[in-house]
Amino acid sequence: MRKVKNSIKKMMALCLAAIMTLAMATTAFAADRIKTGNLTVNVNEGNTLKGQTIKVYKLFDLSVSDTHYAYTVNADYKNAIATALGLSKEATSEQLYNKLAEYKENPSGIQKFANDFTAAALKAGTAETGTSGKITSAEKSYTFNNLAYGYYLVYQTGTKEIQSSLVSVDKDSKTITLKGKAPSIEKEADKTTVEIGQVVTYTITGTIPDTTGYAQYTYKIHDTLTEGLDFVEDTMGKLPTEKKYEVSVQIEGEQDSVIKEADIDPDNARKMTLDLSQWIRENQTHKGKTFTVTYYAKVNADAVVQTNNSAHLEYGNDPDNITTTTPDVVTTPTYPVQIHKLIKDQQNSYLAGAIFRLYRSEEDANNNQNAIAVTGSNGTYTVDPVQVGDNKMYDMESIGDGTTVGTGMNLKLNGLAEGSYWLVETQAPDGYNKLTAPVKITITKSDTTNVDDWTIKQNDGVVDDKIIDIENTTGTLLPETGGMGTVIFTVIAVVMILGIAVSFVISRRKRA
Repeated sequence: MRKVKNSIKKMMALCLAAIMTLAMATTAFAADRIKTGNLTVNVNEGNTLKGQTIKVYKLFDLSVSDTHYAYTVNADYKNAIATALGLSKEATSEQLYNKLAEYKENPSGIQKFANDFTAAALKAGTAETGTSGKITSAEKSYTFNNLAYGYYLVYQTGTKEIQSSLVSVDKDSKTITLKGKAPSIEKEADKTTVEIGQVVTYTITGTIPDTTGYAQYTYKIHDTLTEGLDFVEDTMGKLPTEKKYEVSVQIEGEQDSVIKEADIDPDNARKMTLDLSQWIRENQTHKGKTFTVTYYAKVNADAVVQTNNSAHLEYGNDPDNITTTTPDVVTTPTYPVQIHKLIKDQQNSYLAGAIFRLYRSEEDANNNQNAIAVTGSNGTYTVDPVQVGDNKMYDMESIGDGTTVGTGMNLKLNGLAEGSYWLVETQAPDGYNKLTAPVKITITKSDTTNVDDWTIKQNDGVVDDKIIDIENTTGTLLPETGGMGTVIFTVIAVVMILGIAVSFVISRRKRA
């Protein structure tokens, strides 16, 4: 009996070992059949993935044997696929596959399916198969590793419009390029250089993004001025009376614009925020169209060559993961005229007391009319923001050193736009001769993006150090009537008379 029991135990052990071996073989066989690959997603030209999220949906499972492919619909997405294809929810996996296969020669049809599926999935809150999460660096590509073989839809969140892509992961590595573009804005000014007191019209251009499937969406434009600019309400330069600041918004192709209220930062009057989140959602019938935002800024007395204006966009459907674009900077530089008033041939001299005026035309300079109004003192002046009115100052006076105003100069006028001007010396320092003709000064903005790269000419010559040398001359005293000249002539006459007298006496003695 004991032998029988031992035999039964041995047989059971052998059976168990066989079962385990078979199970392991089956598992290994199944694992061998479930193949995986890597999917690299590239950004489209001119963009990066910073702030973006990429989602993938495996629509069909895929098995591959040599050149044979078998697709089976993913049950998680079957209803959404059927709806996007216009088929009933009872459609079989084969019917869904065959319908998609019909789009092989129909790019617009397959793109419509991809976009329709994405919209339906977003509206239904359908979970994706995989996600990149929010990408924080300016990468050009992202790779999903070890994706099970299948037919995938790739969706980039937050794009201007839904432009999903479809790809079969059927080998170790596949690559696809995104079609969608992330929201962005562009900034322009109606002037390339400015004079203090001028008003600049700024225009921001954006595109209404597709917010399909988003329960909420943030779209805010932020604008920051430099110290040399102030927000104003119109081209006349009217300052805002309250913290609310009105701007004009117009959709491409629409005749009428709308007025939207922007917020001025209570702690910094040069920071503006325009919240268009609700406006974007209300205008989804215009998604994909461009729109413009128009507003104004006035150049103030603090303007320098680096007079910049920057704007950036804040957008996204997740309040906890808002994307911020790189600021778009517009430069509207203003330029100085820097003068070194000196004695001729004495480069290290600095003459004080020379009075100058600056004109916008040679005719005005010759006729002493319409001089540029200025403010300031002690050698440092700026263009008066208000050029017309009573009690305006036009004279600029040089000082006697080369450090107070700036190194190597003793007179400076700030706040001029690119162009030609005529400098007139209306009064020379005591003991020196003033200039007899206006000096032409030409300021030219460079074509480069470097705002410091500009030139200034004195008459026809480029001034390398950008400091205009104005020389004064002095001379000796001219002869005067009734002065020292008459005494000299009298002395000479007396000497001559004495000489004649002596000669006469000597002559008589000889004859005697």
